[in-house]
Amino acid sequence: MRSARSNILRSFLLFGFLPMVVMACATPQTPLVVLEQKAEHEYDYKRWEKASEYYAEIVERDPGNKMAQFQYGVSLMKSGAYSKAEGPLLTAHALDPGNDDIVIALAEVMDHLGEHTKLFAMLKDRAADNRSSAIWMVVVDYSEKRDDYDSALEAVRNACAVDNGEDARPYYRAAVLLGKIGQSDEAIRRLRQAYAIDPNNEEVNALLVEYGEVPGPTLGLAPGR
Repeated sequence: MRSARSNILRSFLLFGFLPMVVMACATPQTPLVVLEQKAEHEYDYKRWEKASEYYAEIVERDPGNKMAQFQYGVSLMKSGAYSKAEGPLLTAHALDPGNDDIVIALAEVMDHLGEHTKLFAMLKDRAADNRSSAIWMVVVDYSEKRDDYDSALEAVRNACAVDNGEDARPYYRAAVLLGKIGQSDEAIRRLRQAYAIDPNNEEVNALLVEYGEVPGPTLGLAPGR
């Protein structure tokens, strides 16, 4: 009888004590707002690996957080984990399809992964749909990187066509490309268009002088394709 009472007492103590142990060992989740602050701090200081660790937990708990998905992808990309970066960037793009920064980051990842067909299709669709001079210039960058001057020139012509004469850079870039393939007359025409937009642009003026042109009020040409 005494033994039975002893067993009951031990059982009571054991099962009464276990919940206390479990409660003592359980660690409450860090609030998302705290995780986001830590992640942004690491991101701002370019500590990419640590930032990606925080963002991994954030997107696991809050997959609809478009900024966290984007910065998680960028952190992985900057850490050299390109194959891992593509997923969160694609998710960010689906959540925020109007964000050019996400598209540009995705293009960089695709370039490193050798996904050039996907890269150019994405960029050209984006540039055409949004009539975006800036995205056409990204197409120029990747085309020139692959020594595809036909595609680069087509892209820079499109950039000039949709720019509405607000930015001299597409015209200057066109002139540089044209100079590389020996089309001096067309390069000068593009420089004169750039000059009309921004007559104080030092790069434009320097290249005009190299071509023997004298910058002045009558040199500019109307912008456009």
